[in-house]
Amino acid sequence: MPSAYLNGFDLVHDDTGGDGEPVVLVNGTGATRTAWRAHQTPALVAAGYRVIAPDNRGIPPNALPPGGITLEAMAADLAALIEHLDLPPCRVVGFSLGASVVGELLLTRPELVSQAVMMAGRARVDAFGGAVTRAAADLYDSGAAVPASHRAVFQALCYLSPHTLRDPAAVRDWLDVFTYAEGATGPGVRAQHEVMGDVDRLPRYATLDVPLLCIGFADDVMIPAAASREIADAVPGARYTEIERCGHYGHLERPAEVNAAMLDFFARRRPEAAHPAAPDRAVPVSAPGSGRGGA
Repeated sequence: MPSAYLNGFDLVHDDTGGDGEPVVLVNGTGATRTAWRAHQTPALVAAGYRVIAPDNRGIPPNALPPGGITLEAMAADLAALIEHLDLPPCRVVGFSLGASVVGELLLTRPELVSQAVMMAGRARVDAFGGAVTRAAADLYDSGAAVPASHRAVFQALCYLSPHTLRDPAAVRDWLDVFTYAEGATGPGVRAQHEVMGDVDRLPRYATLDVPLLCIGFADDVMIPAAASREIADAVPGARYTEIERCGHYGHLERPAEVNAAMLDFFARRRPEAAHPAAPDRAVPVSAPGSGRGGA
């Protein structure tokens, strides 16, 4: 488990090594770098890439690092790791909160990035997203212990597609995952829930000048696909792809489709051009039989 002492703490990360072009994967709230190992890391390595996946600040043991838990600090950590490993310019991929971290990196250190992917990204928090943040903070502050079975069902409803929930075998597998593989907790994760705040970042995103793919998940109730498309519509030259029959965990429910969209986007970068060819504004993707996804 490699780590690098950056910005006042040991930044733990995975690194597949090798001579391939680097791709940095940034995960969402309460999620660790290990979640990428199931689907995205193997697909990227098979395609010849080197994959680096850090834990965001707030994930234990770095629950309360110097500088606090903010998007700006997370983006600075990402920039420091990219420079420490001598990666720039490189490709970066962010999911959910990680998409916001990637967005902040594009705003503050665009020279470090050759291409970016934002999965389930948003520029601002909607009413339901705000309610989720308040509920997570209230639960943590209450000190209440939620039974594992209740937590598993709640996560399934929030993170999965109805198509998956109607597949008996898939839903049993997912409930087992949610029951026995509890995510990270603690004050740092509580703080991660609140880093978006009430700021509308869309006007700033409109100034971005880095090749960008936004991926929305059609059945996502946590961050609706429309929020990802909104970013793509605002960023000049950005591409948008929507993956059908999956919820917030679309990259885990429909990994083959998500990986194909990501790899296709990476392949479009020509060495002689800084930006990809003309954007595809909406490319719905629906292919059967991948991952844990449903009927």
